[in-house]
Amino acid sequence: MEIDRKFAAELAVSAVSVVVFVGAAYVVSSNYTTPGNVTNNGSASPILQPEGGLAMVGVIGLFVVVMAIAGLIMYRADFDEE
Repeated sequence: MEIDRKFAAELAVSAVSVVVFVGAAYVVSSNYTTPGNVTNNGSASPILQPEGGLAMVGVIGLFVVVMAIAGLIMYRADFDEE
């Protein structure tokens, strides 16, 4: 299977945007969590604070907007010219 320039560019944009999204989600989740209740069995998942929920919604919204803009740019780009 031969990969042309347009497919390679789409793949690169997608991979970079997903890595940035996962990184931003990790930063939000690590900054806005509190430890869970460990009195029962010693292990509990952390709890996301309300401000963290808003920040996560912002990260998701920003990801959607960035992907829409990237899609528009990729649609208008001329990859046939060498």
